[in-house]
Amino acid sequence: MITTAMTLGQALQEQVRAHPGREALVCGSERLTYEQLQSRTDALAGGLQRLGIAKGDRVVMLLPPGWQFVTLFFALARLGAVAVPLNPQSRRRQLAKVLAEVRPAAVVVAESGTAEAPATVGAVAQAAAAGCVVVVAGEAGGDGLPFASLLSGEPLAAAGEAAEPDDLAAILYTSGTTGEPKGVMHSHRGLVAPVVASTHLRRVWLHEPSPAQLARMAGLVARYGLRLLQAAGRPQTFLTAVGGHAIAGIEVMLQALLMGDRLILMPRFHPVETLRLVEQERVTILVAAPMALSVLVRMPGLERFDLSSLLIVGTGSAPCPADLARQVQARFGCAIHIGYGMTEVGGGISATSVEDSATRQAETVGRPMAGMEVRVVDEGRQPLPPGHVGELAVRGASRMLGYFGAPELTREVVDAEGWYYTGDLAVMDDQGFIRIVGRTKDVIIRGGQKIYPAEVEQFLTAHSSIREAAVVGVPGPDGDERVWAFVVLEVGAELTARDVLDYCRGALEAYKVPDRVHLVEELPRTEAGKVRRHELRALAARL
Repeated sequence: MITTAMTLGQALQEQVRAHPGREALVCGSERLTYEQLQSRTDALAGGLQRLGIAKGDRVVMLLPPGWQFVTLFFALARLGAVAVPLNPQSRRRQLAKVLAEVRPAAVVVAESGTAEAPATVGAVAQAAAAGCVVVVAGEAGGDGLPFASLLSGEPLAAAGEAAEPDDLAAILYTSGTTGEPKGVMHSHRGLVAPVVASTHLRRVWLHEPSPAQLARMAGLVARYGLRLLQAAGRPQTFLTAVGGHAIAGIEVMLQALLMGDRLILMPRFHPVETLRLVEQERVTILVAAPMALSVLVRMPGLERFDLSSLLIVGTGSAPCPADLARQVQARFGCAIHIGYGMTEVGGGISATSVEDSATRQAETVGRPMAGMEVRVVDEGRQPLPPGHVGELAVRGASRMLGYFGAPELTREVVDAEGWYYTGDLAVMDDQGFIRIVGRTKDVIIRGGQKIYPAEVEQFLTAHSSIREAAVVGVPGPDGDERVWAFVVLEVGAELTARDVLDYCRGALEAYKVPDRVHLVEELPRTEAGKVRRHELRALAARL
């Protein structure tokens, strides 16, 4: 068992000691046991140390999901250095801003598959921080120091751990839906804490059931067949293509490897390859963004693949419509695990469970994770009773240390008692189940009435011809707000904007009916899948 008193390196070593020969990581043709993963990590840590990387140094990572990313992340953790994973698709302008901010000692970039060539990344890095070393991961290793060269030589000694649990471990940049991304600082303790909390969530089906659990297990078997019983007490197999530049990708990596499971990484999402791997590797936990799941459930010929190993489909990083969640349950025949969290809280705030009803799995984000305090507050930040809509505030060991180089921004969202104010509007029932209804900044006020976009969006996507919808408020000429709905239709659907309005008028309260409906081919999104609502507001202003 791992604890929050461990560093990331110590937590991994705990699993290596317990399961040295167990397969830990699969990336294409690469298959590493826990012992082999630790060996590569130690070798890389030794190479980075010889390169001059020391405790507190920041290292930027421009790598797709793969063994290089995993070993580098844990090697930096062992040295007490700070990982700064960025989206490999970042362009020069964004790279220049972030690198000038963090002033890295080194940048590790993939030889191919990035938006900018290693030579361009090297030029940006040198301009941002003189003496910054560029390491290139790939076969040729041109335009920089070859990644493979760091793996030769003496590995870091087993007693070489330089970090402490409360030391800075990573700076994760938010996706920036409304403005410039911010660097979120996390300690080792903060990143380990959600993994510790997840052990409680998985206990009912991960471990051999006790007599007291058998009745509960019987109910689960009735819903999901024998899958849960067959998996009890065995290591799980995770599959994901979510990148490590996002908190969701980091958490999947840590959830799998720090609990002794097996992790299969895809460098990019491909629907057919995803289904093939589920069948071939007997994947039990598939983690994907809602947009990827939307593609999978609509795939023709899905029944050709044997998906009977799946216990859970996990999703997060962006809102998952209730209708999509129900389709996942029906098409895959397993539970859906909707995790709610954000970069500032280490990913995990709440999550649904296999024991939750199908309705709660689809329509809520579950109950708070173990060790996470949650409350709903009014505009004066005073707690509200169950059933009332307000801003969600959270407190726990996984909360960020703060925004990098921006203490004033940190003070705006973290109070003196350690509560982080998420900016999300939520309602919590008397059993602790949380339903997210929107963002505080996205609430639309028309005629003195509050309209929560998420409610209208869920109503729209319940229509069989509507795939996606986003609702925004746009200033009107009389100082009131106008409600605009941007709608993406299903392929082949012939719905008109007037049809959509008639559908809304038939069931929604009058003040919630959109003033305008605009049909679009797709919604503008961040790389994490979140809708860029400010772009939709700007589009509405031009129409």
